[in-house]
Amino acid sequence: MKETPVFDILKKAAENQKKGIAFIMATVVEGVEKTPGRTGFKLIFYEDKTFEGTVGGGKLERIVLDKCEEIFRTQKNELLEFKLTDTSEGIGMKCGGIAKVYFEYFPTIKKAYIFGAGHLCRSLVPIFNSIGFHCVVIDNRKDFANKDQIPDAKEVIAVDYLEYLKKFNPKENDAIIIFTHGHIHDYDILESLCKKNVDVKYLGMIGSKIKVAEAVNKIKEKNFEGNLIEKIYAPIGLNIGKTTTQEIAIAITAEILAVYNEVGKICSLRDKRED
Repeated sequence: MKETPVFDILKKAAENQKKGIAFIMATVVEGVEKTPGRTGFKLIFYEDKTFEGTVGGGKLERIVLDKCEEIFRTQKNELLEFKLTDTSEGIGMKCGGIAKVYFEYFPTIKKAYIFGAGHLCRSLVPIFNSIGFHCVVIDNRKDFANKDQIPDAKEVIAVDYLEYLKKFNPKENDAIIIFTHGHIHDYDILESLCKKNVDVKYLGMIGSKIKVAEAVNKIKEKNFEGNLIEKIYAPIGLNIGKTTTQEIAIAITAEILAVYNEVGKICSLRDKRED
């Protein structure tokens, strides 16, 4: 059995996180020398059941791979101990000793695609970073769409909005927020997204109740495939009496957290005091 150097496994794990690929890292944190499962051995397991690296091969590795498949469903880290014996308490190996294996789940990175690089964007990006979002900012104005203006964003792209959307392929765990300068391009972006019928966790657009209603009704009349327009959060954000850009950013963040945490009915915790 050819072993993959531990450094290469760690390098691959870092690459996976940058690309937003979900995986499980299984590490032998305590093993016995001269046995298959030695301390420090690692493998990376993917959702399609392929893997890289090793925890020693044999029955131990088969059991570890089965456990990785289970953890993709539970998404919970675990530390397990395996007895490398052929006794009733063991896993059917004769080498003896134990192997402790830590299973760590790495989810896909949540990306927030923010259309519009104005003041609200600059308030929103640092907050989104703090809750684990990879922020991608798109704006058609080069003076605004640059790292000097929004240093905290992971990516800042200066491009025509509709050109960018031609190759836009977000993942189902991503978020899209629309608030272009003067709201000039908001409707065109929304229409393009609905026409493509993208599948995302959250879609929000700023605007007054009247303008939002007009935009939603106009798109419904076009009878695009799918029901993306039914999922939109617009006007964007929770009602916290928001007025400043900082307050609006907090209101948007609160709403998006409620969506990602699958809160069915958003309400004050005080209202649940008697439940």
